[in-house]
Amino acid sequence: MLYFLIPILIPILISIPILIVIIFIILFNLRNRVGRLENLIFKELKKVKTESNYEPQSQQPAPQTSNITESLISYIKQQLKVGSSKEEIKTTLINNGWQEIDIEKAFNLVFAPIPQNIKQDKVIIEEKEKSSLDEFIEWLKEDWLMKLGGLLLIIGFGWFTTYAFLNNWIGPMGRIAFGLIIGSLFILFGWWRIRTYINQGGFFIVLGSTAILITMFAARQLYNFFDPLSAIIIMFLSAAFVALASVKYNNRALALASLILAGIAPLLTNAPKTNYVGLFSYLFVMTLGGIWIVFLTGRRELTAAALLIILFYSLPHLFKLVRSDREILLPFIYAFAALFFLTNTIGILKLRNKYIVPDIVTAGGNGLFLIAWIMIAAKEEWKSLIISSWMIVFLVGGFLIFKITQRREPFYVYCGVGIAMLAAATSVELKGATLMIAYTIESGIIPLITYFILKDIKIAQKTSLLLIIPMYFSLNNIDLYRHRYTDPNLISENFFVILILGLVLLGLGLFFLRRTYQINNEKPSEINIGLLVAGSIYLYILLWLFLHKGFENEIATTICLVVYTIVGIISYIYGFSNQKRVLQIYGGLIVGFVVLRLLLIDIWKMELTGRIITFFLIGALLISTAFLTNRKKEQKSYNV
Repeated sequence: MLYFLIPILIPILISIPILIVIIFIILFNLRNRVGRLENLIFKELKKVKTESNYEPQSQQPAPQTSNITESLISYIKQQLKVGSSKEEIKTTLINNGWQEIDIEKAFNLVFAPIPQNIKQDKVIIEEKEKSSLDEFIEWLKEDWLMKLGGLLLIIGFGWFTTYAFLNNWIGPMGRIAFGLIIGSLFILFGWWRIRTYINQGGFFIVLGSTAILITMFAARQLYNFFDPLSAIIIMFLSAAFVALASVKYNNRALALASLILAGIAPLLTNAPKTNYVGLFSYLFVMTLGGIWIVFLTGRRELTAAALLIILFYSLPHLFKLVRSDREILLPFIYAFAALFFLTNTIGILKLRNKYIVPDIVTAGGNGLFLIAWIMIAAKEEWKSLIISSWMIVFLVGGFLIFKITQRREPFYVYCGVGIAMLAAATSVELKGATLMIAYTIESGIIPLITYFILKDIKIAQKTSLLLIIPMYFSLNNIDLYRHRYTDPNLISENFFVILILGLVLLGLGLFFLRRTYQINNEKPSEINIGLLVAGSIYLYILLWLFLHKGFENEIATTICLVVYTIVGIISYIYGFSNQKRVLQIYGGLIVGFVVLRLLLIDIWKMELTGRIITFFLIGALLISTAFLTNRKKEQKSYNV
């Protein structure tokens, strides 16, 4: 029965491995290109560094080695090898009691001082190119034998404790105390070790905190020791100790680890019933701690990590999997949103010309997260007002950032969030065709506002792509207006949806076209041409549907084709005479469409009388173009 599918399935099955090979080759080439780019950047930096280090030997005094121990020099070399910057190493050493003059002498022994401009470029490039995966691999490669031994030690310790528990060597209370003591010892040992070796000490501190979290989980899950509040306080304190170490030694891995440990803690309390107010209060305290680390160390990716943790705990509410009172939790969401908004704004203003991708990602995610919570939790009569208020906050924030820093990326993100909020507020208040009209007008006003604020026609034209959304949804209105049984009225809501959308598209296209010619008489962009063509097509469609509703099919078709022909001829002749090739092509396409429709469709549907009238009218119009174009040619030759 399925033999007829064999000719279809065989080429599909043959093409699958070919596609896999092609994808693999593309990815492999991309990997090689990225690797070559990294090597090129490294070589250029090394070259600049070598050139900057060259000085005549007579002008460079020999460094003094007094008061500088071999352990200090080896520590600096080891930290430079794993990718730590000079400032991070210097801060760590000063915090541990070393004198700044001795640190500088040690650096002079390792390599000559790097000029300030090169150092800043190096920091920016490292910050952009070095991903979290690369840092994790570097961390894993350093002292990998120690880490492997630690893993084996944990496994052996787990087997030992299991054996001891099965043979009742230790009671329940002793087991929990034993786990807490072991975790605390790991933390103390890590704190002692981190003074000399940051990565080793950090590993043991995280290991100890993890052991405490697992012990508290076992205490709650197996023996019902402690209550949920005291359990989460103990786990939070262990994570806070990791955060303290990350601040003291300015270590990114420890900062992220502390936030992750604090975020996991509520899942390990085994509470009989989830107290969502208490949970979100804890998350707010955790977020404050993360932002405190951000302001002290500049690790802005922690704000994005905190937002992801809050989003994780919000998913059951957003998908309505729990029946908690969401209105009570909404003030917490406002507090989170305000906190993230202020943090990102201050961070962007401080960084100015530096790498701000984490701040931009957090800003966009914060706005969308806020919209989702308002739509799901706010009262219906207050939704639009609340969303509009937040929209103003984001738009004003984006505008102020642009005015102060002249950076457009944050402006785009904040304005994008504001537009999404405007759409959400509109959808709350309006429905059906009225909503479509509102979306169309809003999408048409936004490019104009963008142009008058930024004075950049290219960016304003790109924002006009927002009209793609109402264009897509307008297809349903066109279908409804086309059928008499779904929309019997000659002028209805669907009529105005098509009319307003066509006028907005055409109006924006003409506005940008005029501004484009005023700027050095430049050619219109593809977006500008697309707006003009799309607007005219919507008006053509509206004319066709309107006439076919009000008149008989042959009369309506004849009128429409005559109008299309006149528009096409005018566009063609105007483009021909003014050397505007795009307009000339546009007019020729319209005339070609009319002729093809006559020959392929209408010639078989019309009565003989209708065919005669239509063909005579359109034929006469086309013949008249010969006189008009010849007159233009004669005028051009006369002027010459």
